[in-house]
Amino acid sequence: MRLIRHSGTFCHTGNKRPARLGRLTAAASVVVGTLATSLTVAAPTAGAVVSGTPSGPAPWAVQITSFAGLPGTPCSGVVIDPFWVATAAHCGPANPNFFTLGFGNHATVPGGFAATASLASPSIVGAFGSLGTGSIGRHTPAAAYHAPTGDFMLLKLRHHAPSPSVLRAGADPAPGAILRFHGFGATAPGPAAPRSPELRTGLTRLDHMEPRGGSWIGRTHTIEGGYGFGDSGGPVFHGDRLVGIHSGSDHIRRQLNGTNPAWYESIPAQNGWINWMIANR
Repeated sequence: MRLIRHSGTFCHTGNKRPARLGRLTAAASVVVGTLATSLTVAAPTAGAVVSGTPSGPAPWAVQITSFAGLPGTPCSGVVIDPFWVATAAHCGPANPNFFTLGFGNHATVPGGFAATASLASPSIVGAFGSLGTGSIGRHTPAAAYHAPTGDFMLLKLRHHAPSPSVLRAGADPAPGAILRFHGFGATAPGPAAPRSPELRTGLTRLDHMEPRGGSWIGRTHTIEGGYGFGDSGGPVFHGDRLVGIHSGSDHIRRQLNGTNPAWYESIPAQNGWINWMIANR
């Protein structure tokens, strides 16, 4: 994932061009985030992705690996419809051949680029396997679509997802709302930290919503755990409703307890496009 510095912060940019992941090498020196989310959000309340705790059963969680630019780049995602996974646009180009997906809480590959790059070939697009243990093998989506606005992407599956779909919110939560996030990212600060072998969780507080790139983002600051490299694209929940897809975080202002400022792409702002895509693609 590419990070751009703006007044002391680092963010995952929302540019949808396929060439963006080719610039990921510069991002390897900072901590960024994406994550995968939950249908029930009934996860432990202590910790998160960085220095966090396991989230518990999560068949809807998706570990995403990209092979564009820097092979083995990690991201997270979530099942939002039987044939659709949502993630961040900066996680890769609008080309399904650059991704492999693992479904379920334990459908992960621990380690960094070297460990995940070997998954590039062959792609496995057969049966998904057991929900109890996660996906058997890895799966290449049938199509990838960047949203017209915002840092948002949909991946269309070749087969019915091996999990229920999460519920999407119809409106953004009010400032001050406590939100839960989940992710397959790093378990400690820094790009050299190992990728989590299981989904982890934490809490964040919404500061405010603001417009960005024709869409809307939620500005937050985590209060239990923090975002790490590999958490980008993962959802954020208010209660049992998906309200956002994690877009970026500010590691410069990370606290000693691991909490940090972050921002997510608004799901309510993307619902119109999501519904159109599901109905027409």
